[in-house]
Amino acid sequence: MNLISFANAHGSLHEFPGPFMYIEIDREIAEHLNRHNPAPHRHAYHEFIWIQQGSVTHQLDGESIEYNKNTMLCIPKGRIHRLFSSPDCKVQVIKFKDEFFQGTSYRILSMLSGKTALQLNSDQAFCLETYLAIFRYEYAQTDPNVLHTLTPLLTAFINKLESFYMHQSDSGTIECLGSNSVLDRFNRLLEENFKTEHRVYYYASKLGVSTRKLGEITRLYLGKNPSEIIDDRLIAEAKRMILSSEYSIKEIAYELGFEEHSYFTKVFKRLTGGTPSDFKPNYVIDTLIFQAVL
Repeated sequence: MNLISFANAHGSLHEFPGPFMYIEIDREIAEHLNRHNPAPHRHAYHEFIWIQQGSVTHQLDGESIEYNKNTMLCIPKGRIHRLFSSPDCKVQVIKFKDEFFQGTSYRILSMLSGKTALQLNSDQAFCLETYLAIFRYEYAQTDPNVLHTLTPLLTAFINKLESFYMHQSDSGTIECLGSNSVLDRFNRLLEENFKTEHRVYYYASKLGVSTRKLGEITRLYLGKNPSEIIDDRLIAEAKRMILSSEYSIKEIAYELGFEEHSYFTKVFKRLTGGTPSDFKPNYVIDTLIFQAVL
């Protein structure tokens, strides 16, 4: 079954059986997906999208950015997004669910939680495409045990992406396993508690480090202070709730742990440049304009 038949049979390529999927998108498939592109959506799996040729416009949490070849998009589960590909594109996509990768941190996904895109040089791109060629070969096999091969391959693939990221952020020369562990645990704690705990002190105390040490680690690996990371997570969730729920702004503020919705509006405007009330109408208008241009 080709990908277009698969999409017709399953409703879209956004849902797939099993814990893992590898697909390649060429001109024919890109045109099909662009014509049948659903509204911005979120899904319950993680996704890596490698732009080998052409360009992809990515709408993520209300913002549209065009990316060219040799770019890796890293999309954690739960992000509201939509893709439009250029006619000449060649794109390779890896999708995997939590059960495929139990016990692993996916640090690259949290490192890129604000950025989501990694631009690679020609040597790095060649290295990455070597991994992707192995994914292509293994995924095409009919061996029922192929997932046992794909799991360590994906681990190595993510580790390589992390090393590229660390090199670009100038933190590769200061490798510290303890710091990585703290960062992983901070990301997990944040995901579990960001709606109720906005204080840096809370996370530092749970991690057994000082607020100063936590700040040193997040600035080293993520380029941001802990308070900025907490705010970014709150605003990303606020955008998703505005776009995908019927909650009022006041209800969203309450759900995200803000006692006063006026303060929530102030934080939202400081980080996005606009108010929560204006976000959805502006997003809809921008999307309509973008589709008209296509």
